[in-house]
Amino acid sequence: MRAPAAGLHDLDIEFLDSSGDGVGRLGRRLVLVPFTIPGERVRVQLDAARDGPVPGVLREVLRASPHRVAPRCRHFGPGAAPGAGPCGGCTWQHIAYAEQLRLKQELVSRLVRATVPQAPAARPTMAAPLDEPWGYRQKVHFVFGADRGPGAPVSGPAGRRRPGLVMGHYVRGGRRIIPVRECPVHDERGNATAFRFRDEYVRARAAAAPDGSLKSLAFRAACATPELMGTLVVARDDDKAVRSATRRVLEAPGAPSTFHVNIHPKADAYVFGRETRRVSGAERLREEVAGVSFLVSPTAFFQTNVRAAEILVRLVLEAVPPGAAVLDLYAGAGLFALPLARRGHAVVAVEESRAAVADGEASRRLNRIPDERCRFVAQPAEQALRDIVRQAAGRPRLDAAVLDPPRDGCAPAVIEALFGVLAPPTVVYVSCNPEALATELASMARLGYRIASLQPVDMFPHTAHVETVAILTARGARHS
Repeated sequence: MRAPAAGLHDLDIEFLDSSGDGVGRLGRRLVLVPFTIPGERVRVQLDAARDGPVPGVLREVLRASPHRVAPRCRHFGPGAAPGAGPCGGCTWQHIAYAEQLRLKQELVSRLVRATVPQAPAARPTMAAPLDEPWGYRQKVHFVFGADRGPGAPVSGPAGRRRPGLVMGHYVRGGRRIIPVRECPVHDERGNATAFRFRDEYVRARAAAAPDGSLKSLAFRAACATPELMGTLVVARDDDKAVRSATRRVLEAPGAPSTFHVNIHPKADAYVFGRETRRVSGAERLREEVAGVSFLVSPTAFFQTNVRAAEILVRLVLEAVPPGAAVLDLYAGAGLFALPLARRGHAVVAVEESRAAVADGEASRRLNRIPDERCRFVAQPAEQALRDIVRQAAGRPRLDAAVLDPPRDGCAPAVIEALFGVLAPPTVVYVSCNPEALATELASMARLGYRIASLQPVDMFPHTAHVETVAILTARGARHS
């Protein structure tokens, strides 16, 4: 199949792929065009030919969709600052929010129906926690980089030029850092505090790793309390300029209620290293979801959008039958396990991360939930299921299960053991990846389960990301 020639081409956008990019055709080849909407006619720049779908750069919208809106952020899209490139954080700020919800619902329905034709359609309305979907990210994260431009200060020994400092986000599709002046999807408290730290580090002539020690800066702004927790990630903990600048911000009005330093010397893809030192305030931030108080440590995972997490918890509570004994796999810090236990269920919560388990157990004590009502197991899901099957001779009393796996979905061994051997009457699958969900729902259907309902939830507005709560019942079982 001949690839289209490099240069400018006009084409119609027909649909969106699972990453949220527009897809058009030139001959028989698909062309991927970010920042476009189905129904638009656009002019795109194509580079050298390659196998598979051809990436295109949007140069002009020739016929705009009625759903196209002006982006709120100056760092978004192909019109971002010249030479900087678009920020990699958002993909859909050019699409009206109501249309974003419709597109996400359509994506879930299309992917699931392709693998499980008899599956019910997603409910008519996407579950969305906010009418104005801005400032929803309670977790604020920026990375530090080097400013090697002509204005970078001379601060090294003998007049050697040391790179200046920038703070921002990664460029779309790369690891280059875009200096950021605003981020309207972040909680504004976290933004304001992060920029204060950045300004102080710039004044102190601190530098990003590897020239200096700064790597990234994260804040979590509680939704239910005024607490704000900060974590500075450094390559080493002996940088006097960083220490003195950090101390000045922490001693000034408006400092975060708790602050930590995480030491991460490796140049890898992980955000945090193994060692964390508390500098001020409490060990954990206090948050509340569905009437349950959660204690969140600086490096353990907790939901970024707490208002959307409330919807997820409500859907899980509605799906689990009263009095059911529940197995919660990939339980994290107990987002579902603790509200279920508080309601009276006996829950076994399985989570591989020991930091998340420690948070879950601390939250259980805070809420005065008896240990026997919610038992945390620090194991991978596959290992825990093997132990459960062996200890109970293959048939323990298990009325319901909750699954909230990572983006890649469940390992095949998990699906086989849970659905093929233990076979609880009700399973609630909380998915953050519609493609993985669709594939695994087909496997679950082959093992004797039917899909009772699918409910998409908008966890990350202005991106193509969508959570889905799927309720499955064993054939012959009655779903309450």
